[in-house]
Amino acid sequence: MTARQKATPRKPRAQATPVEEERLELEPTVLDWFHSLLRLKPIPIPAADTAKPAGGLRRRVVETIDSRVSSAGLLPEFRVAHLRFPVALVFAFIAQATLVKRPEQVWTAVLLYLFSVAVIGWAFWEGDFELASIVAEAKPLGAARVHVGPLVAGIGLALMTYWTSAGNTFRSATVLFWSSSILLTTLGFWEGDFNLLPWWRRFRNWLQEPRISISIRPWQLVLLLALGLSVYFRLGGLEQVPPEPWSDHAEKILDIVDVLNGKASIFFGRNSGREAAQFYLAAAAVRWLGAPLSFITLKAVTALAGLLTLPFIYLLGRELWGRPTALAGTLLAATAFWPNVFSRIGMRIAFHPLFLAAAMFFLVRGLRRGRPNDLLLSGIAVGAGLYGYSAARVTPLVILVGFLLYLAHPSARGQRRTALLRFAMLVTLAVVVAVPMLRVAHDVPNDLFFRTVTRITSAEQPLPGPPLPIFFSNLWNALRMFSWDAGSTWIFSIPFQPILDWISAALFHLGVALVIVRYLRTRRWEDLYLLLAIPLLLLPSVLALAFPIENPHPSRAAGAIVPVFLLTGLTLAALAGYFDRLWGWRRLGVGLSVALFLVIAKINYQLTIVEYGERMLEGSWNVTEAGGVVRGFIDSVGRFENAYVVAYPHWMDSRLVADIAGWSGADMVIWPEQLAQVPVTDEAQLFLLHPDDEANLITLRGVFPSGILSRYTSSVEGRDFLIYFVPPTAEAGT
Repeated sequence: MTARQKATPRKPRAQATPVEEERLELEPTVLDWFHSLLRLKPIPIPAADTAKPAGGLRRRVVETIDSRVSSAGLLPEFRVAHLRFPVALVFAFIAQATLVKRPEQVWTAVLLYLFSVAVIGWAFWEGDFELASIVAEAKPLGAARVHVGPLVAGIGLALMTYWTSAGNTFRSATVLFWSSSILLTTLGFWEGDFNLLPWWRRFRNWLQEPRISISIRPWQLVLLLALGLSVYFRLGGLEQVPPEPWSDHAEKILDIVDVLNGKASIFFGRNSGREAAQFYLAAAAVRWLGAPLSFITLKAVTALAGLLTLPFIYLLGRELWGRPTALAGTLLAATAFWPNVFSRIGMRIAFHPLFLAAAMFFLVRGLRRGRPNDLLLSGIAVGAGLYGYSAARVTPLVILVGFLLYLAHPSARGQRRTALLRFAMLVTLAVVVAVPMLRVAHDVPNDLFFRTVTRITSAEQPLPGPPLPIFFSNLWNALRMFSWDAGSTWIFSIPFQPILDWISAALFHLGVALVIVRYLRTRRWEDLYLLLAIPLLLLPSVLALAFPIENPHPSRAAGAIVPVFLLTGLTLAALAGYFDRLWGWRRLGVGLSVALFLVIAKINYQLTIVEYGERMLEGSWNVTEAGGVVRGFIDSVGRFENAYVVAYPHWMDSRLVADIAGWSGADMVIWPEQLAQVPVTDEAQLFLLHPDDEANLITLRGVFPSGILSRYTSSVEGRDFLIYFVPPTAEAGT
């Protein structure tokens, strides 16, 4: 008599199918297993079926329809397969909560994580649930063709661009040659017709008889709702979070003032060097849209760049794993603390993931679907990204690794020579787009590579040890940024906390495990590419060999948001597939996925808008309040030229006070040795002092004995400052 025959008798049920009978013999229920434990004769968990479906993929035979209902036709019959996914999820949550709440118990968390990833890998391998298939089957690229005339003209104009880019300056001729070279080189490589005339004719006809017909399908409605939520998280409360600018923003405003005054630099050397895209976009917003030259404009430009990144994340996810995963990954990236912070802080970081996501999407779609024009668009995105943020210099490496992975896998069989020619076109177009930066690299390499060289080499300070051990130590510290410790950089993170919330971090690690298992089963190069992209995109942070304390650096690793949140979304989307396959309750699975996402969104809202906003308010100097005082002085009895911020060590940036007061690009600082030289006039004078600056206050009282001292009480504790107001004489006041 078998163990199954000894189990508690069940009510009669409908005749089982042969497949069901075989499954029941192979796989005891959980209730049977507990009964066997009571008899002290535990039933061993059966091994996986040895049968392999078409394609040689090892999978447990699961008859979904038969397992959805019990003998009563209402409840599923519990089996080991029903437990694996939720067990993995629960243990991953416990592991991550342990890391966050009790970081000293790191090995406990590691063991729990290892168990959870092993269980979910087992569940996927055994077929408890499926991951969405890649959308389209691979197609050949086709023979490469070149239009010689446009290509030769494009290369010639690129040389003219290089010649006219001398002096690190965009001239009118430079812009004309540059844009024309990009267009003609693209036409030289373009497959098929590049004819915009039909589009123009249709648009002209529409203008003559404008008609709008709106038809929204359910999935499109979901995407619209997702877009609305994304806009809310990127732009909602932008004026308040972050609340105060800091010295980097003063430098940026000076660069924008230079642009508005006609200085068209290709690369801006101020503050260790910065790329130009943000400054030109902000200057355009000021000049053409009437935006104020202020912190809010800087934030709006980068927030829009962060918002534009999301469609490319969605398109890449849809190309890899279908719409549910793409939507989940995009929503997670839209609401997460990490990408929202660098989109909101008004720094050029947000341009890196924007161009990176576009380059990766066009590369993957171009290689998979045999669309050579997409490879050209990928090259344009690679070149354009170099004008956004210095960390984008790793993007060419990421694209190269993706192409090499494609060549190394069977999907490239018979296509390798053609693919090499197509990739050469991609590289050529990327170089053409990057020509002005290449001229800068030739003319002023010290400006362009200063930050990189000083971090990788001992140019600024000696390396603290052998470079190879430092590299691997930095890599480990950067990898643990997602779930353990994102470093001490309070501007970009909450110090010594993970860069991901505790639920997303758990989903991310499970997503990594799922993709590893999937790659072992399918050998799809796209899966391996997304995994390897993460350490590659961490390199701008990892390579801080001379300054290991700067690693992990969430802003330099900002490109990693593209693969990280797609992998996180993969696990979230798999939850619905698990309930559908084993329970027959897809709506419940979707509902639980949505509920889990809403919890994640609430946590990240609290992190971004509340906790991060409060920390930034406490950690920044209250230049907004000081600027308001100066603005009030100017609007009432004084002039800007008679308002000063008395210099004091490690205090507020006087340039920011001037920016907020309405004099962007000016500096209100006065040094202690200059106080005695301030001319005594009949006009009103205003001096802002640090509350502990007794020495300079004594000097002011000696120079302006009629001055009135008051203390400004800040809304933030510890941020008060002194106001020394010298009233005008009666004649001057009149």
